[in-house]
Formats: sequence, structure tokens, C-alpha cells
Amino acid sequence: MAKEKNKTPPPEIISRIIAKIRSTQDKKLRAKMIVALGRLRQPWIVPLFLEMLADPSEQVRQKIIRELSEWENLSCECLFPKLKNQPWYVKVSVLQILALRKEPKTIKALLTIIDDPNIEVRRQIAVCLGHIDSKEGIPLLVKLLKDSSPHVRLAAEESLRRISRLRFT
Repeated sequence: MAKEKNKTPPPEIISRIIAKIRSTQDKKLRAKMIVALGRLRQPWIVPLFLEMLADPSEQVRQKIIRELSEWENLSCECLFPKLKNQPWYVKVSVLQILALRKEPKTIKALLTIIDDPNIEVRRQIAVCLGHIDSKEGIPLLVKLLKDSSPHVRLAAEESLRRISRLRFT
């Protein structure tokens, strides 16, 4: 019986779950659905949640971020593909998860998107690097200190303060 409980549903069932969540107009109800699914702690939930990061509701995305950041066995590598060819808010959500997970191996993935055209993505990269708290992130933060956006520069400065003894005036 335990084997059946841990069985991965077929892809068409997962697609139907996603379709059901997406078709639910009430964002509070969608958020409750996410929390209920998160309690299952099944491996098939991760790709479902990653797909649901495209939800238009920030409230729903925040529930997914909280759920995924707390999963002990979640490999950060499964998040990296969502940093490319996605809307900015999906990238930002993934960066928030990576920041909460604080894994230094994330830095290489951040290097690939450091020149993202979206200001909020670049700002979140700086925040993420501050949370990872690794000296390997300092060169990326120095690059972000030269960004055209004052919001990105400020986030980079705050992150540098967090991980080093450098002070800016």
C-alpha cells in the first residue's frame, strides 16, 4: 500500500491538476491548493510547482516559493532551467527560492543571467548573492554595482555589506 501512495501519477493527471489550479479564479483558493499539494511531499510535486510559478498571482507564487524553499531533498539544479526563457516574475521567484536555500553552487547559474534585461531580475540576483553569503559571489556583486539601475546598485551594495567588511560611502 505504501508503494501506491508514493507512485507518481501519469503526466496527463499532473496536467489536469495544473489545469484545475489555473482554471480556479479565486487566488486564495489556488494558494490553498498549493499548500495542500505541498503537504504531499512527493517528487512529482516539484515540476508541478515549477510550472505553477507562472501563476499571475504573487500570493500564489509566494506559497510555492515557501513550499519549495523548505523541501530538504530539493536539488537546486532542477531550478536552474527556469532562469532562462521565462517571464521576469518566474525568474525572480526562482531566485527567491535559491536565496532561501543558500547554496553556493547557485553562483554559476547566476553568472549566466547577470545581464538579464529586466531590472527586477538583476536586483534579485544581487539579493540572492547576499543570502548565499559566499566570497565567490563578490565579483558578480561588483559587476552589479556598475548597473544602470540605482535599485540594482543599492541591492548589490547591501549584499556586499552583508558578505564582506567593505563599506561604501
